[in-house]
Amino acid sequence: MKKAALLIMMFASFLVKAQNTATITLTTSKQGPVTATLVQEDVHFHPNLGIGLADIELKPVVSVDFKEKTSEKSVIQLTEPKMMRLQYGGGAINKTWMLFLQPGDDLTANFAENADVTFTGKNANYQTFLKNYFLENQYQYLPVFGYKPSQIDNKSVVQQSDSLKKVRLEAFEKFKAANPAVPAFEAYVTATTITEPALTRRAIQEKIMRRNRVVMLDATQRKELDDATLADFKILADDALLSQAYRDELRNWALIPSTRKFPLRSQSRYEIGPEALKDVYAFSKEKLAAYPKQREYLLTYWLNYAATAIPTVETSKALLEDYKSTFPQSANAEYITKLIQTKESLQPGSAVADVTLLNVDSSAITVASLQGKPVCMVFSFSIGQHEPGLKALEDKYAGKVSFVYVSVAPGISLGTWKQYSKDRPNAKHLWASDENIELLKDKYAIDIRYPYLVINPTGKLVNRWIAQEFPDNKALDMELSKATM
Repeated sequence: MKKAALLIMMFASFLVKAQNTATITLTTSKQGPVTATLVQEDVHFHPNLGIGLADIELKPVVSVDFKEKTSEKSVIQLTEPKMMRLQYGGGAINKTWMLFLQPGDDLTANFAENADVTFTGKNANYQTFLKNYFLENQYQYLPVFGYKPSQIDNKSVVQQSDSLKKVRLEAFEKFKAANPAVPAFEAYVTATTITEPALTRRAIQEKIMRRNRVVMLDATQRKELDDATLADFKILADDALLSQAYRDELRNWALIPSTRKFPLRSQSRYEIGPEALKDVYAFSKEKLAAYPKQREYLLTYWLNYAATAIPTVETSKALLEDYKSTFPQSANAEYITKLIQTKESLQPGSAVADVTLLNVDSSAITVASLQGKPVCMVFSFSIGQHEPGLKALEDKYAGKVSFVYVSVAPGISLGTWKQYSKDRPNAKHLWASDENIELLKDKYAIDIRYPYLVINPTGKLVNRWIAQEFPDNKALDMELSKATM
């Protein structure tokens, strides 16, 4: 009796494990100078440096260097269906295939010498279907369709995109007749198939309207594009969130009614104003009441936008109050609460928190030690990111303002950074370790949209929320002028 109970327990444990994992094997016929990597697209909001919360996390789950071995087997933790990117590269060959994996799958990807891949194992037919009909995103089809960047009218691309949609739909009907398609797979295929042609059509039409120039669309042109979106878009099942194209269009569709009521502010780079944000939040909450995952996705997106892209905190605080009552268990609320608190501490006249960074000679420099004259602190998310655009201001305020460029790009070593960073009489370069980048994030709310911080000679904040502007930086110029008075 005890042995039978033990066997039942072992079998139950095996079933639970199978329900929470998938097995994948990457294999090739012979060793060679190529690598294969499986990257999971995990659609969930998580902290991301510079933008607050990102809506998708790309997580490498298995990788194999075929110079060293011909096969690699991995068991992946998986509690629900996920989209994966299977990346293969070596020499001049780089390819990506989309995969759909779900708990219990046991899949083998077999790479041939010509860099093609075939699939065997449980649900291999899903992967073969995606390989035959779906690239990583719609833009990869443009060269195949004959798209010419220098050409204004590429309407033939639209026709071919619509033809691809028809081919996909017909192929999927045949697929379903021979294979049972789980709802999540059908949702991904349907959402991507329907959405990508609409995005392509709008992109081509917008290019024609702009006539290949960097100009703003007028009200009539914008209405034409928005009308097309409102006519084309349909809310699909929650699992459609697996599709990047669908997520992009979902946000665009939800925003249009609100920006028609509260027009975009053309002089602002970050154009969605507080009124429009409150309106689109309420609209999303109402229209997606029957779609809980999409509802939470959109409300989180608008709350994050309010907390990061809007310099003031009134809008984000109002939305956060509703968000907490709507999703009381959400960890995102805690993150946004902390971000708002940081922003509230960065008001004009407040003392700037002290942080220790490294100079180009590896010596430690504290922010407090920069006092004595005004400081323009510039957060750079890539090496040399802002320096060309700020040269005119450096010259204008030479001897009056210290320009301090702080590298906040994670993963760049001190040695690599030093090779590209040279101090000038009016400019200093500082490097932040990954640990100090997190500290700067907590103390200064570093954001890629607001890369500047101006400090007066006594170490008090003049303004933290100064957006980058092209071709010049008038707002920054105005704040520097205040600091030197």
